[in-house]
Amino acid sequence: MPTLFEFSQQIATFKKEKKFSEALAYFRENKGSFTKEQIGNNEYIVSDMISCLRYSNHLDAGFQFLSIYGIAINEEQKERILSAYGWLLWAKYKAENENNGHSATEDDYFDSDDEETVVEDFDFDKSELLEKVETLIPILNSFNSDFTKTLSSNLFTIVLKSEKKKPAPNWKLVNEFCNKIDRDKLSKECSTIKVERKGQLKDMELASDFENWYAYKTKALTKLGEWQECFDLSKEALEKIENFHYSNDVWFSRRVALSKRNLGNTEDTIQELQAILKKKREWFIQKELAELYFEKGNIESALKQATDAMNNFGPLEFKVDLLYLLGRILKQQEKLELSFQHFSLSKLIRQAEEWKLPQKLFDELRTFTFSEIPQTDFKKLKNELQKYWDSFKAPQTIRNDRPRTFDNSKTGADKNLEGEIIRILHDNERGKVGFIKSKGKEFYFSVNPNFQSISKIAVGTKVLFEIKPATDGKKEQTRIKKVIE
Repeated sequence: MPTLFEFSQQIATFKKEKKFSEALAYFRENKGSFTKEQIGNNEYIVSDMISCLRYSNHLDAGFQFLSIYGIAINEEQKERILSAYGWLLWAKYKAENENNGHSATEDDYFDSDDEETVVEDFDFDKSELLEKVETLIPILNSFNSDFTKTLSSNLFTIVLKSEKKKPAPNWKLVNEFCNKIDRDKLSKECSTIKVERKGQLKDMELASDFENWYAYKTKALTKLGEWQECFDLSKEALEKIENFHYSNDVWFSRRVALSKRNLGNTEDTIQELQAILKKKREWFIQKELAELYFEKGNIESALKQATDAMNNFGPLEFKVDLLYLLGRILKQQEKLELSFQHFSLSKLIRQAEEWKLPQKLFDELRTFTFSEIPQTDFKKLKNELQKYWDSFKAPQTIRNDRPRTFDNSKTGADKNLEGEIIRILHDNERGKVGFIKSKGKEFYFSVNPNFQSISKIAVGTKVLFEIKPATDGKKEQTRIKKVIE
């Protein structure tokens, strides 16, 4: 019969040699030689057993072990045990949420943050697992070791990224989680990882936990309509963060502007959005500026910004609200047929994507005497309006942007192709966009949030897709038809 020290040493040896199954078998064979108190009071046995159970993917058994041997998780507990428990908690949280998207940070590099300003309402069901994370992070932060800092950072990140990757993130949960975390104790250090760019590995610096806290917290506040707090924290972020990542300085500035707008300061909002557009010409920012001009009665400026937004990069199906806005602008100008066509295209896109039709759209369409445009005329209507939007481009821009003729014989346009998703650029409530590789070529794709297999759209997924040829000023488009199981 081994002594308690020999028992502990043998488990540690198995763990060091990565013989986790052998360690678990040895523990079962010899645990009867010792009392629960002897085992529970030995920080080495406890931490090594939790680690072995985690590495063997027996996560629930890890929590059961803690319960059986009366291991308390509090400020008085040994750092070794807290660390082993923290990584077990991290693995469990990741396993519970991994079907909502992989946890790699690369998906957030190009997050356009294209949120709408519509206030959303969320159910809030805090899980027991999340409460455990919220309890542990402040305890870990009381230690001053690099190991516990790394663990605390990973726990903080896994909760926020797991929630954001869900098809419908619970921003109330994100907001409450951020409230539980003391941002001043979060790390301001930025780590670097290798990412592939045009076939070459390059260094990519990641945002610190401190910066991520402000990014997630302020975004949650926009979703919840907490505009004063959003304004205060966005301004604070701009003042306190020394080095911004993922264009966060632009997005914090935008949230300052949106907060001012919703707090009633339209003039300042217009000026700030104009300044943001000089740094980041995103179509949804142009749309917001168009809305502000329209509200002020500056119809010409509203039309310019709205048509610029239509001509800017971005999938047409994401611009249904922009089409609605253009319908209102053109109606104000008494260009009734054009107005009706924009409202109709917004409706037809929603119907094609099987999205809910808002009552405001029905109300606008009822004011016209034109005949309803059927779904079969969708392509014709889109092409006609594309010519109208193109008319607002500068002549040289139209020439330079006009795509070359799409050669069906070389690319297999409109034919089914098989490929593998190699990069995800955007993964948010508006859908996913990225690149598919097939036969040595890369194809840009976008899928809307209602795509039936959107949860399976990830790096490494095999898909069946088709290429739609360029028509009427629109570049060729890639359409994913299904995921290959």
